[in-house]
Amino acid sequence: MSAAQDLHDFERAQLDAQWLYRQGDLVLGPLTGHQVVEKLYTGELTGETDVSVSGPSGFRKLKELDAFQLHVAKAAVKLKVEAEARAAHAKRTRQRLIVAGVAAVVLGALGFGAWQIARYSAVYLPGTQGELDIQVDPPIITVAKSSVPEERFEYPGQPKQPTPTPKPAETALDKPEKVDKPEKVASASPLPKTDRKSPGGRPSGKVITDADGLATEVNYDQGAINRVVKQHQNSLFRCFQEEADRRPGFSAKVPLEFTIGNDGRVAQLWVDHPQLKKGPLYECLFGEMKKWPFKSYTGERATVNLSFTIGKKG
Repeated sequence: MSAAQDLHDFERAQLDAQWLYRQGDLVLGPLTGHQVVEKLYTGELTGETDVSVSGPSGFRKLKELDAFQLHVAKAAVKLKVEAEARAAHAKRTRQRLIVAGVAAVVLGALGFGAWQIARYSAVYLPGTQGELDIQVDPPIITVAKSSVPEERFEYPGQPKQPTPTPKPAETALDKPEKVDKPEKVASASPLPKTDRKSPGGRPSGKVITDADGLATEVNYDQGAINRVVKQHQNSLFRCFQEEADRRPGFSAKVPLEFTIGNDGRVAQLWVDHPQLKKGPLYECLFGEMKKWPFKSYTGERATVNLSFTIGKKG
């Protein structure tokens, strides 16, 4: 019998034998040599695993046994290829998740941006109020009048408000001396700028005289007021849209009159409409107007009349 035949028979005998193997401090088995080979390919055993066919005292490493050396090498290659395939698959999965996450963020940002644009357009841009059509008349700026009771307008069907008792007529001695060449304040917009500088650098404004001959000095800048009103009047559209949502079919002419305090902030507001003098619309309008950044000034306060016509398009 040849040496090769003897080796083949020896390896076959090892594969048919019963083997014990160690895992840590445990001795497990027995397994046939064929079962040991199966565990090599599944990764449960490796070439470093100690096995014995003759009992606890004869343990050797699998890679040292002729019957298992080839299987140890082939199993190592197989497990390495499978590990690399799993790593590549995991990498592709992570990349897909990253791409999907970025796409979700971009789509979310685009959706949010579109919503913000639609919201801004619906609130601030003329002609984009859905079914609501809002027209604005040019503002009219005058010197503020003396304070009067809150119910300052009369409407058809409304009880007539009591008229404040007029003050006693002033005598000639009570009236101050009239100023030469009095100037009148225009009552339409746009208005010419009224500020003037005195030789000392202090704003002197424009001097006007009322029917009783009382002279007053106007220091507010009418042109600047016009610009602020024009720039910010669209911020009130949201208030009218909300009122239209509360009142289906809402349509009305809504004249407003507001006074600008010397600090440049709207101090008072009157809504010249019998159903809208107070309530959510009034509060919304007043709240928005308080944000308008007029310039501060001294002297007589300015009153601005601004009218909105609300109606359905078409």
